[in-house]
Amino acid sequence: MFYLSLAIIIGFMIVHIFTNYIKFLDRKPKDRLMSFVSGGSIAYVFLHLVPELTHYQEVAEDAQLPAWLENLDYVTYMATLVGIVFFYGINQLNEKSQEKNEQEQNISRPSKSVFALEIFGFALYNVLIGYLLIDLSGENIADYIIYFIVFSFHFIANNRMLHLTHEDLYTNVGRWALAFSVLAGWLIYNSTETNELNIAFFSAFLTGGIVLNILNDELPAEKNSSFPSFIAGLIFIAVLLQLIL
Repeated sequence: MFYLSLAIIIGFMIVHIFTNYIKFLDRKPKDRLMSFVSGGSIAYVFLHLVPELTHYQEVAEDAQLPAWLENLDYVTYMATLVGIVFFYGINQLNEKSQEKNEQEQNISRPSKSVFALEIFGFALYNVLIGYLLIDLSGENIADYIIYFIVFSFHFIANNRMLHLTHEDLYTNVGRWALAFSVLAGWLIYNSTETNELNIAFFSAFLTGGIVLNILNDELPAEKNSSFPSFIAGLIFIAVLLQLIL
């Protein structure tokens, strides 16, 4: 699956680089599409990633962890919460900086330091997605295809939000950093030794980040969202997962 995984990584890079040129994201039907995407992403998280947390918890319980971690119950679920908190914190800093700049400088963008922090956070996020591609997809080609579909739309939603927030900074710097961070994660996985414990904690942290980012970036504003599209996306990915898992 080496070449298939590489092809998917290259596909992810293309998505990051060219999202800005997808014209239909500026038109009204985008809200129905984003509702469809968010439904599919939530189905993938709760039917594929979250159930894996039980297995990862078993891996953690069988491993030799530092004493302070061994004393914690449900340590991999705690890692998921850390992922939620980490990305929520970045989101809050971003919003506070944007509000401050609007009041003091009459500009709608956050500060460059907050932009750098947000890109760092999403680069880490992308590194994990690239790193975990092979382990989360296994030997099933259909799993790779679903992984690509779900995360491509997920990237498009995140990229669109980052572009609207940071404008030229994202276009000139951010999209390239995110594109190559996915490749970096894949290269790290293929050039270093890994183990189930690393996969367990990385996947748990990533799951938390995905949940928060779906709620923040993929679900359209309530007045613009489409519940039928959301349900259609959820059912579509749920059925695909039931067929291949």
